[in-house]
Amino acid sequence: MPKTNQSVADRSLLSLTWPIFIDLFFIFMINVTDAWFLSRISDSAAASVGAVMPILGIAFALYSTLHQGGSSVASQRIGAGDHKKLATTYGALFVILLFGGMFLTVMMFSFAPTFAQWMGLNDSMADMASIYLKTIGMGTWILAIRFAAAAILTSQGKTHWNMWSTFVMTVVNIVFNYLLIDGKFGFPALGVQGVAYASVIAWAVSLCFTLVIIIRHLKINVALPKSWNLFKKDSAPILKISMPSVLEPMSWQLTQILMTVMIVTMGELALATRIYSFNLLFTAILYGFAVSAGVQIKVAHYIGAKRFDDAHKQLILGLKLGVVGAMFFVFTLLAFSDQLFALFTENVDIWALGKLILLVAIMGEFGRSFNLIVGSSLRASGDARYVSIVGFVLMWFIALPLAWLLGLHYAYGLVGIWIATSLDECIRGIIAFKRWNSGKWRSKGVYAEELPVHDPSLNERVDCQEANDCRDVFNQEPEKSTNHKS
Repeated sequence: MPKTNQSVADRSLLSLTWPIFIDLFFIFMINVTDAWFLSRISDSAAASVGAVMPILGIAFALYSTLHQGGSSVASQRIGAGDHKKLATTYGALFVILLFGGMFLTVMMFSFAPTFAQWMGLNDSMADMASIYLKTIGMGTWILAIRFAAAAILTSQGKTHWNMWSTFVMTVVNIVFNYLLIDGKFGFPALGVQGVAYASVIAWAVSLCFTLVIIIRHLKINVALPKSWNLFKKDSAPILKISMPSVLEPMSWQLTQILMTVMIVTMGELALATRIYSFNLLFTAILYGFAVSAGVQIKVAHYIGAKRFDDAHKQLILGLKLGVVGAMFFVFTLLAFSDQLFALFTENVDIWALGKLILLVAIMGEFGRSFNLIVGSSLRASGDARYVSIVGFVLMWFIALPLAWLLGLHYAYGLVGIWIATSLDECIRGIIAFKRWNSGKWRSKGVYAEELPVHDPSLNERVDCQEANDCRDVFNQEPEKSTNHKS
């Protein structure tokens, strides 16, 4: 098979992972630049929008889990050679995310002032937060569809196109932030609302770019469901993975809010150290997410083709790369911690506390590597419910109480809270790995109760990444056999 038609399952993990890492880095930079532009308006503006960001974080968590569920199901269909159902899987994912996006658009637009009050904001800060949430809420359905389009490219192994789409989004976001905050070149001066409009415009441009790549460049077929019954049938495998999966990121968002409330009671130094330390460690976290996403793509393809031993080998390889990379990032941060913290502050007390946090993070990021990579592989296999229930129980009944016990009751402060969250990551990672080694994930895939479309041995030989590629291969088989006989 030519290199351009190379099977996703047979591509290197690095070729899938590095574009995802750059993609996530661009998303991180969007948050950084938004925070910088808001700080140019005022500290109150930055604080107001920062306070309601967890509301937008819930939308991101929902879209991300639906994206992963749709991508996993589609990848399994490609791995099984089931290209007839692939197009309808893509169509169902678009409809699911559109419905989810419209629901959150209505909620954010209608209840923006209420959400601002819930976060403890008053007067002008509540007004700024409400304006931002209403404006960005009107466009969150665009972001939802963009996640659906990105899932198509992910399942096809075209992760580099998602990277370029996010790059375009980042550039557009920066340009319109510049134009709309102060009203440059005749544009209206919208302040906080301008930051929200810049995000919505960037999402729209990125979506258009991605759709052009899918439809015009790659010519991938997307078939929208023609009836309610067909939609239910095609969406069921996606929701089977996505609905349990959303429990874990939602729980993480909520427990982080409560832990932040604990840290606020410790004083400004602890809060500042938490923010700066997390920003530094985000490089290691991004790396972990990228590796887990790459492993998830390959594992899903292998499971669809019923190549279970290959899926296990891929997971082990991903774990080795994930742990080594995470440790490299953490020890590098430790070696240059004073210089790195100096970029944010001159307070040497923050430098000292931050170094302690980075030491604890050695354990935390080690556990996070297992948690992210094994957890995403279990979800790719369809074993999402187990991971989500374990994550929910441990976060609410182990991590959160332990954070209070170590951080507040025994007065270990921020270090105590970081120890609690690090232990949570390690325990979840160990449990997930034991679940994987049990082999129960082998019976959870889309095709566990379905007959494969082609003979399994043929799936071993032909694991195409696009429907047109696959049809070309099968159409050429008889001709090749005839020529061989002649």
